[in-house]
Amino acid sequence: MSVALANVLETPGLDAYLDAVEERLESAVARYPGRAARAAAGALAGGKRLRPLLVYLASPVGAEPPASVGAAVELVHMATLVHDDLIDQAELRHGRATVWSVHGAKATIATGDYLFARAFAELARTGDVRATGVLAEAAVSLSRGEALQRRQTRDPETSIESYLERCALKTGKLFEAACRLAGGSGPFGLALGIAFQIADDILDCTGDAEDTGKVPGTDLREGTPTLPLILAAREDDVVWRALMGGSLDGALVRVARTSAIRQSRETADGYAQRARLILDGGLYRDELEALTYAVVDRKR
Repeated sequence: MSVALANVLETPGLDAYLDAVEERLESAVARYPGRAARAAAGALAGGKRLRPLLVYLASPVGAEPPASVGAAVELVHMATLVHDDLIDQAELRHGRATVWSVHGAKATIATGDYLFARAFAELARTGDVRATGVLAEAAVSLSRGEALQRRQTRDPETSIESYLERCALKTGKLFEAACRLAGGSGPFGLALGIAFQIADDILDCTGDAEDTGKVPGTDLREGTPTLPLILAAREDDVVWRALMGGSLDGALVRVARTSAIRQSRETADGYAQRARLILDGGLYRDELEALTYAVVDRKR
Protein backbone atom coordinates (compact mmCIF):
# COMPACT_ATOMS: atom_id res chain seq x y z
CA MET A 1 0.00 0.00 0.00
CA SER A 2 1.37 3.43 -0.95
CA VAL A 3 1.87 6.15 1.67
CA ALA A 4 -0.65 8.32 -0.20
CA LEU A 5 -3.37 5.66 -0.01
CA ALA A 6 -2.58 4.92 3.64
CA ASN A 7 -3.13 8.59 4.43
CA VAL A 8 -6.42 8.62 2.53
CA LEU A 9 -7.67 5.61 4.49
CA GLU A 10 -7.21 7.58 7.72
CA THR A 11 -9.92 10.06 6.69
CA PRO A 12 -12.28 10.61 9.65
CA GLY A 13 -15.52 8.68 9.25
CA LEU A 14 -14.30 6.66 6.27
CA ASP A 15 -13.91 3.38 8.17
CA ALA A 16 -17.47 3.57 9.46
CA TYR A 17 -18.80 4.34 5.98
CA LEU A 18 -16.90 1.48 4.34
CA ASP A 19 -18.08 -0.88 7.09
CA ALA A 20 -21.65 0.18 6.34
CA VAL A 21 -21.05 -0.37 2.62
CA GLU A 22 -19.70 -3.83 3.37
CA GLU A 23 -22.84 -4.69 5.30
CA ARG A 24 -24.98 -3.47 2.40
CA LEU A 25 -22.96 -5.57 -0.06
CA GLU A 26 -23.38 -8.71 2.03
CA SER A 27 -27.08 -8.07 2.48
CA ALA A 28 -27.59 -7.27 -1.20
CA VAL A 29 -26.03 -10.46 -2.57
CA ALA A 30 -27.67 -12.64 0.10
CA ARG A 31 -31.17 -11.32 -0.72
CA TYR A 32 -32.00 -14.26 -3.01
CA PRO A 33 -30.08 -17.35 -1.82
CA GLY A 34 -28.77 -19.71 -4.44
CA ARG A 35 -25.79 -20.46 -6.61
CA ALA A 36 -25.57 -16.97 -8.10
CA ALA A 37 -25.70 -15.43 -4.63
CA ARG A 38 -22.92 -17.72 -3.37
CA ALA A 39 -20.76 -17.00 -6.41
CA ALA A 40 -21.40 -13.27 -6.08
CA ALA A 41 -20.34 -13.32 -2.44
CA GLY A 42 -17.09 -14.97 -3.47
CA ALA A 43 -16.52 -12.39 -6.21
CA LEU A 44 -16.95 -9.52 -3.75
CA ALA A 45 -14.26 -10.84 -1.41
CA GLY A 46 -10.92 -9.08 -1.56
CA GLY A 47 -11.85 -5.97 -3.57
CA LYS A 48 -10.16 -2.62 -2.90
CA ARG A 49 -13.50 -0.75 -2.55
CA LEU A 50 -11.93 2.21 -4.32
CA ARG A 51 -15.21 3.37 -5.86
CA PRO A 52 -17.17 3.48 -2.56
CA LEU A 53 -14.16 5.30 -1.08
CA LEU A 54 -14.46 7.84 -3.88
CA VAL A 55 -18.19 8.21 -3.23
CA TYR A 56 -17.41 9.18 0.37
CA LEU A 57 -14.57 11.59 -0.43
CA ALA A 58 -16.48 13.33 -3.24
CA SER A 59 -19.40 14.19 -0.96
CA PRO A 60 -19.81 17.92 -0.22
CA VAL A 61 -19.90 19.29 3.31
CA GLY A 62 -22.85 17.95 5.28
CA ALA A 63 -23.92 15.47 2.59
CA GLU A 64 -22.49 12.08 3.50
CA PRO A 65 -23.98 9.60 1.00
CA PRO A 66 -25.99 6.57 2.12
CA ALA A 67 -24.11 3.27 2.16
CA SER A 68 -26.48 1.97 -0.50
CA VAL A 69 -24.94 4.38 -3.03
CA GLY A 70 -21.41 3.13 -2.38
CA ALA A 71 -22.67 -0.45 -2.50
CA ALA A 72 -24.47 0.11 -5.81
CA VAL A 73 -21.32 1.46 -7.49
CA GLU A 74 -19.25 -1.44 -6.19
CA LEU A 75 -21.83 -4.01 -7.30
CA VAL A 76 -21.76 -2.66 -10.86
CA HIS A 77 -17.96 -2.74 -10.81
CA MET A 78 -17.88 -6.33 -9.59
CA ALA A 79 -20.52 -7.38 -12.15
CA THR A 80 -18.30 -6.13 -14.97
CA LEU A 81 -15.25 -7.92 -13.54
CA VAL A 82 -17.17 -11.19 -13.33
CA HIS A 83 -18.19 -10.89 -16.97
CA ASP A 84 -14.70 -9.72 -18.02
CA ASP A 85 -13.10 -12.76 -16.39
CA LEU A 86 -15.40 -15.00 -18.41
CA ILE A 87 -14.58 -13.21 -21.65
CA ASP A 88 -10.83 -13.33 -20.89
CA GLN A 89 -11.08 -16.80 -19.29
CA ALA A 90 -9.01 -15.44 -16.40
CA GLU A 91 -8.44 -17.88 -13.56
CA LEU A 92 -7.34 -15.39 -10.88
CA ARG A 93 -8.66 -12.05 -9.62
CA HIS A 94 -7.15 -10.40 -6.52
CA GLY A 95 -5.26 -13.64 -5.98
CA ARG A 96 -8.51 -15.63 -5.77
CA ALA A 97 -10.10 -18.07 -8.18
CA THR A 98 -12.57 -16.31 -10.48
CA VAL A 99 -16.24 -17.19 -10.67
CA TRP A 100 -15.66 -18.54 -14.18
CA SER A 101 -12.84 -20.89 -13.12
CA VAL A 102 -14.91 -22.30 -10.24
CA HIS A 103 -18.49 -22.30 -11.52
CA GLY A 104 -18.25 -22.32 -15.31
CA ALA A 105 -19.58 -20.03 -18.03
CA LYS A 106 -23.35 -20.24 -17.53
CA ALA A 107 -23.16 -19.60 -13.80
CA THR A 108 -20.76 -16.72 -14.38
CA ILE A 109 -23.16 -14.98 -16.75
CA ALA A 110 -25.96 -15.41 -14.22
CA THR A 111 -23.74 -14.12 -11.40
CA GLY A 112 -22.78 -10.97 -13.27
CA ASP A 113 -26.41 -10.32 -14.16
CA TYR A 114 -27.39 -10.89 -10.53
CA LEU A 115 -24.82 -8.34 -9.36
CA PHE A 116 -26.11 -5.77 -11.85
CA ALA A 117 -29.67 -6.34 -10.67
CA ARG A 118 -28.73 -6.02 -7.02
CA ALA A 119 -26.87 -2.77 -7.77
CA PHE A 120 -29.98 -1.08 -9.11
CA ALA A 121 -32.07 -2.54 -6.30
CA GLU A 122 -29.73 -0.77 -3.87
CA LEU A 123 -30.23 2.56 -5.61
CA ALA A 124 -33.98 2.00 -5.68
CA ARG A 125 -33.81 2.00 -1.88
CA THR A 126 -32.78 5.67 -2.00
CA GLY A 127 -35.82 6.69 -4.08
CA ASP A 128 -33.53 8.93 -6.15
CA VAL A 129 -34.53 8.63 -9.82
CA ARG A 130 -31.65 10.88 -10.93
CA ALA A 131 -29.12 8.61 -9.22
CA THR A 132 -30.52 5.57 -10.99
CA GLY A 133 -30.11 7.38 -14.30
CA VAL A 134 -26.48 8.27 -13.51
CA LEU A 135 -25.58 4.66 -12.74
CA ALA A 136 -27.51 3.36 -15.75
CA GLU A 137 -25.55 5.74 -17.99
CA ALA A 138 -22.30 4.42 -16.53
CA ALA A 139 -23.41 0.81 -17.06
CA VAL A 140 -24.13 1.52 -20.72
CA SER A 141 -20.66 3.09 -21.06
CA LEU A 142 -19.10 -0.05 -19.60
CA SER A 143 -20.83 -2.14 -22.26
CA ARG A 144 -19.72 0.22 -25.01
CA GLY A 145 -16.16 0.06 -23.73
CA GLU A 146 -16.18 -3.73 -23.77
CA ALA A 147 -17.52 -3.73 -27.34
CA LEU A 148 -14.79 -1.30 -28.37
CA GLN A 149 -12.16 -3.54 -26.79
CA ARG A 150 -13.48 -6.52 -28.76
CA ARG A 151 -13.09 -4.52 -31.98
CA GLN A 152 -9.54 -3.50 -31.07
CA THR A 153 -8.38 -7.01 -30.14
CA ARG A 154 -5.14 -8.06 -31.84
CA ASP A 155 -4.83 -4.72 -33.58
CA PRO A 156 -1.42 -3.13 -32.81
CA GLU A 157 -2.43 -0.17 -34.98
CA THR A 158 -5.06 0.87 -32.43
CA SER A 159 -4.65 4.61 -31.96
CA ILE A 160 -3.82 6.10 -28.59
CA GLU A 161 -6.96 8.21 -28.88
CA SER A 162 -9.10 5.10 -29.34
CA TYR A 163 -7.37 3.42 -26.41
CA LEU A 164 -8.07 6.44 -24.18
CA GLU A 165 -11.70 6.39 -25.29
CA ARG A 166 -11.87 2.78 -24.13
CA CYS A 167 -10.32 3.72 -20.78
CA ALA A 168 -12.94 6.43 -20.34
CA LEU A 169 -15.80 4.06 -21.16
CA LYS A 170 -14.62 0.96 -19.27
CA THR A 171 -13.21 2.66 -16.16
CA GLY A 172 -13.51 6.44 -16.16
CA LYS A 173 -17.28 6.57 -16.47
CA LEU A 174 -17.86 4.54 -13.30
CA PHE A 175 -15.42 6.75 -11.38
CA GLU A 176 -17.32 9.71 -12.80
CA ALA A 177 -20.61 8.19 -11.65
CA ALA A 178 -19.24 7.60 -8.14
CA CYS A 179 -18.44 11.31 -7.87
CA ARG A 180 -21.71 12.46 -9.40
CA LEU A 181 -23.77 10.19 -7.14
CA ALA A 182 -22.07 11.79 -4.16
CA GLY A 183 -22.73 15.32 -5.43
CA GLY A 184 -19.10 15.87 -6.42
CA SER A 185 -17.19 16.56 -9.63
CA GLY A 186 -17.78 14.16 -12.48
CA PRO A 187 -14.84 15.47 -14.57
CA PHE A 188 -12.51 14.80 -11.63
CA GLY A 189 -13.71 11.20 -11.44
CA LEU A 190 -13.37 10.70 -15.18
CA ALA A 191 -9.75 11.90 -15.26
CA LEU A 192 -8.92 9.88 -12.15
CA GLY A 193 -10.43 6.73 -13.68
CA ILE A 194 -8.41 7.06 -16.87
CA ALA A 195 -5.22 7.51 -14.84
CA PHE A 196 -6.14 4.43 -12.81
CA GLN A 197 -6.72 2.30 -15.92
CA ILE A 198 -3.45 3.30 -17.56
CA ALA A 199 -1.62 2.42 -14.34
CA ASP A 200 -3.45 -0.91 -14.27
CA ASP A 201 -2.34 -1.65 -17.83
CA ILE A 202 1.24 -0.82 -16.92
CA LEU A 203 1.04 -3.25 -14.00
CA ASP A 204 -0.03 -6.00 -16.37
CA CYS A 205 3.34 -5.57 -18.07
CA THR A 206 5.53 -4.94 -15.02
CA GLY A 207 3.71 -6.27 -11.96
CA ASP A 208 4.41 -9.37 -9.91
CA ALA A 209 1.65 -11.96 -9.56
CA GLU A 210 2.09 -12.00 -5.77
CA ASP A 211 1.39 -8.26 -5.64
CA THR A 212 -1.29 -7.92 -8.32
CA GLY A 213 -3.12 -11.21 -7.76
CA LYS A 214 -3.19 -11.71 -11.54
CA VAL A 215 -0.94 -13.50 -13.99
CA PRO A 216 1.25 -10.83 -15.69
CA GLY A 217 1.09 -10.41 -19.45
CA THR A 218 -2.62 -11.18 -19.70
CA ASP A 219 -3.26 -8.27 -22.07
CA LEU A 220 -0.51 -9.41 -24.43
CA ARG A 221 -1.79 -13.00 -24.43
CA GLU A 222 -5.34 -11.85 -25.08
CA GLY A 223 -4.26 -9.38 -27.76
CA THR A 224 -5.66 -6.39 -25.88
CA PRO A 225 -3.89 -3.25 -27.14
CA THR A 226 -3.14 -1.25 -24.01
CA LEU A 227 -1.05 1.93 -24.03
CA PRO A 228 2.25 0.26 -23.08
CA LEU A 229 1.70 -2.48 -25.66
CA ILE A 230 0.68 -0.06 -28.42
CA LEU A 231 3.76 2.06 -27.77
CA ALA A 232 6.09 -0.94 -27.45
CA ALA A 233 4.76 -2.44 -30.68
CA ARG A 234 5.76 0.75 -32.49
CA GLU A 235 9.36 0.20 -31.38
CA ASP A 236 9.69 -3.59 -31.44
CA ASP A 237 8.51 -5.96 -34.17
CA VAL A 238 8.47 -8.92 -31.76
CA VAL A 239 5.90 -7.12 -29.58
CA TRP A 240 3.96 -6.12 -32.70
CA ARG A 241 3.68 -9.71 -33.87
CA ALA A 242 2.84 -11.00 -30.39
CA LEU A 243 0.03 -8.46 -30.05
CA MET A 244 -1.33 -9.68 -33.39
CA GLY A 245 -1.47 -13.23 -32.05
CA GLY A 246 2.04 -14.43 -32.87
CA SER A 247 4.65 -15.98 -30.60
CA LEU A 248 4.80 -14.60 -27.07
CA ASP A 249 8.32 -15.84 -26.40
CA GLY A 250 10.31 -12.99 -24.87
CA ALA A 251 7.75 -10.38 -25.94
CA LEU A 252 6.87 -9.14 -22.45
CA VAL A 253 10.55 -8.72 -21.60
CA ARG A 254 11.03 -6.71 -24.77
CA VAL A 255 8.21 -4.36 -23.78
CA ALA A 256 10.31 -3.35 -20.77
CA ARG A 257 13.27 -2.58 -23.03
CA THR A 258 11.35 0.03 -24.99
CA SER A 259 10.33 3.51 -23.86
CA ALA A 260 6.70 2.37 -23.62
CA ILE A 261 6.52 1.99 -19.84
CA ARG A 262 8.05 5.42 -19.23
CA GLN A 263 5.74 7.09 -21.75
CA SER A 264 2.70 5.32 -20.31
CA ARG A 265 3.57 6.45 -16.77
CA GLU A 266 3.91 10.00 -18.01
CA THR A 267 0.45 9.76 -19.58
CA ALA A 268 -1.06 8.35 -16.38
CA ASP A 269 0.61 11.13 -14.37
CA GLY A 270 -0.81 13.64 -16.84
CA TYR A 271 -4.38 12.47 -16.21
CA ALA A 272 -3.77 12.47 -12.46
CA GLN A 273 -2.54 16.05 -12.76
CA ARG A 274 -5.63 16.92 -14.81
CA ALA A 275 -7.78 15.55 -11.99
CA ARG A 276 -5.91 17.63 -9.41
CA LEU A 277 -6.47 20.81 -11.40
CA ILE A 278 -10.23 20.21 -11.25
CA LEU A 279 -10.32 20.06 -7.45
CA ASP A 280 -11.82 22.96 -5.54
CA GLY A 281 -11.99 23.68 -1.83
CA GLY A 282 -14.28 20.78 -0.92
CA LEU A 283 -14.34 19.05 2.43
CA TYR A 284 -11.94 16.27 1.44
CA ARG A 285 -9.84 18.14 -1.11
CA ASP A 286 -6.51 17.03 0.40
CA GLU A 287 -7.64 13.40 0.50
CA LEU A 288 -8.83 13.50 -3.12
CA GLU A 289 -5.53 15.03 -4.16
CA ALA A 290 -3.67 12.25 -2.33
CA LEU A 291 -5.86 9.72 -4.14
CA THR A 292 -4.66 11.04 -7.52
CA TYR A 293 -1.13 10.09 -6.51
CA ALA A 294 -2.19 6.75 -5.03
CA VAL A 295 -3.91 5.47 -8.18
CA VAL A 296 -0.77 5.82 -10.29
CA ASP A 297 1.72 4.77 -7.60
CA ARG A 298 0.74 1.23 -6.73
CA LYS A 299 1.70 -2.42 -7.06
CA ARG A 300 -1.85 -3.81 -7.36
